[in-house]
Amino acid sequence: MPQPCFPLCAEKRDFMEHNPARNSTDFYREYDPMIGIGTAAVLALFFFTITINGCLRCAIRKYKMHKFYKEIRKAEEENARKNTPPVLCETV
Repeated sequence: MPQPCFPLCAEKRDFMEHNPARNSTDFYREYDPMIGIGTAAVLALFFFTITINGCLRCAIRKYKMHKFYKEIRKAEEENARKNTPPVLCETV
């Protein structure tokens, strides 16, 4: 009868494989570091894309607001010269 050794088993085997690794040396023998490097590169590219997208959207929004307030200021100056109350929106 097998002895219960959980959680301090020296030999932890995965019984879903036909020839599982018996120790850490066997487990990491076929380890390919390019898998981790590729995953890190994809994640970095994803975060970089999201960051650039956010920065561009913020810059475009600020530019549009600057343009809008510049037009408002111009309209207020023209209306001040005519001595009429400022009209910001023309209704149809």
